[in-house]
Amino acid sequence: MRIKKILRKSVALRRVFIAGADWFRTTFGERSNTLFIALFIGVIAACGVALMHIIVETLSSFGSSLEHYSGSPLLKTCALILFFFLPLIGLFASHCVQHKWGGRNYAKSLSPLILMLHRRKFTIPGSEMLTHLLSSAFSVGCGGSAGLEAPSVLTGSAIGSNTAGFLHTDRKQRLLLIGCGAAAAISACFSSPIGGVLFAVEVLMPSFSVGALVPILMSSAVATVVSRVMSNHFGFNLAITVPWKTNAVPFYFICGLVCALIGVYVIRSAYKLGGIIKSRLRNHWVRLFTGGTMLCLLLALFPILRGQGYIYIEQLFAGNLSALAALSPLPPGIMPDWLTLTILIGAAVFFKVVGSVLTVDSGGDGGIFAPSMFIGAFTGFAFARLINLTGIIQLQEPNFIVVGMCGVFTAVMRAPLTGIFLIAEVTGGYTLLVPLMIVSAVAWFAARHLEPNSIYRKALAENNLLNDDRDQVMLQSLPVRLNIDRNYYPLAPDDTLSTLRKLVEENKAEVYPVLDEHSHLVGVIRTDRMLHAMLDHSVYDFMLIYDMMETPHGLLSPDDDLAWAMANFDRYNAKHLPVCAPGGKFEGFISREDIFSKYRRLVQEADNY
Repeated sequence: MRIKKILRKSVALRRVFIAGADWFRTTFGERSNTLFIALFIGVIAACGVALMHIIVETLSSFGSSLEHYSGSPLLKTCALILFFFLPLIGLFASHCVQHKWGGRNYAKSLSPLILMLHRRKFTIPGSEMLTHLLSSAFSVGCGGSAGLEAPSVLTGSAIGSNTAGFLHTDRKQRLLLIGCGAAAAISACFSSPIGGVLFAVEVLMPSFSVGALVPILMSSAVATVVSRVMSNHFGFNLAITVPWKTNAVPFYFICGLVCALIGVYVIRSAYKLGGIIKSRLRNHWVRLFTGGTMLCLLLALFPILRGQGYIYIEQLFAGNLSALAALSPLPPGIMPDWLTLTILIGAAVFFKVVGSVLTVDSGGDGGIFAPSMFIGAFTGFAFARLINLTGIIQLQEPNFIVVGMCGVFTAVMRAPLTGIFLIAEVTGGYTLLVPLMIVSAVAWFAARHLEPNSIYRKALAENNLLNDDRDQVMLQSLPVRLNIDRNYYPLAPDDTLSTLRKLVEENKAEVYPVLDEHSHLVGVIRTDRMLHAMLDHSVYDFMLIYDMMETPHGLLSPDDDLAWAMANFDRYNAKHLPVCAPGGKFEGFISREDIFSKYRRLVQEADNY
């Protein structure tokens, strides 16, 4: 009874919200209503991101207290052992959240979201408003080597989708509100409203219209405000005060090439290593404990790989190299500081992606967003330091740390505008705008030449799930089952030509199915090919349908999409194709003319987004 009362109250509350939204839409117009909903999504998404970071900071503080515990030797040993296995504990907690609330199709990457939006499917389960938040917070907060941005985007997108569903908005609005949630999430993570908008547009909504920018800007801006009110600082801040030098411009071009190479290494390493883990360790519990243990060992050897890594970027930017050298697990004095620092920088550039893959594919949750920026920062520093050691020129190392972040991010994500403006906003100004543009453009061009797909699109493209052809995308978004004409007139194999003549006179259909006693399709009669026989009245009563029917070609399943249907229409030069269920039962016909009509409507809808 209590559950029924709660359900009744929730239904009543939903009706109140819908009535209020309808009144607001009627009073102030559709665009004003969309802006108001975008503002609401921005607030909720920012609160979700803030909660995620609070959990991460709490768990990170707990881990730090274990690492620096100063009690009795026995308790200190126990604390260090617990600290060593803390990443595995975080993966276990994350794995439990995923299996408890996430379901079998739980997504740990933006790839499924990109594919869903690519196919014009805008419904995201409501559970994803919470599961990504908790799952990634446990993984990263306990030391997992991953970022929080991708889970934040998935959380924000789920908030946008479910808000649209709650208010019964049409399909045209759902994509826009999903973009609002994604932009708000990135904006809340970095206090970067422009970066959030550009990320949503470049990565999730490449076929946007200019009119869609206003609600996304509103959502992103309000998310920045809310995140700053809830906490002054979640991510990191690099203040560039020294202008760049013109004599360093050629080296910015070279740095862009280096960033492209590192970005391609990140994409291919993540793709290959993730495939090895999934193929060799098929049991999810074996994968969890094996991969988690390997992650614990890697983080013990290189503590610089722990967590998101933003704190180490700040130390590198500030020139606090001694603090970084102290992260070596070896006691001081065993090797020179320069060698220790070189090993740590090499680990940061080449092993961060290994730690990220182990974190995510072993059972945890997280993204490659923060790791790509982390790798880029150390790549830019290493490049500038090597050039400075040659004595050719003295480069400004902080500037190259910043542009390195932008370059590797662009090469990995294929989002050059996002990289430029996100880093510009993080650094507190546009002092390095020109070098950022140079490095981002070079990295994008070179990386695209070496690896055509971004890290999110590579698996989709190689499995033929993603197609940039607009026609194919639109047709792939619709299943055959929604376009079946079930008003057919069946014939039996032992019917005569006179039966067919009566059917043609009564309904004038162009095609008739020939079915057996189990409603299975055995043949097809096309009237345009039967005119000669139908003019011969002498054969009406003894010529059987079985003798005149054609073998059905291009047989479709209800689960096929219209792109596959159109391919069969072209292959068999047909106007109608039969559709049969997996068991063989005939469902109806699908018409080429109907598909063209559906396509025209889709084009009109897409042009209005």
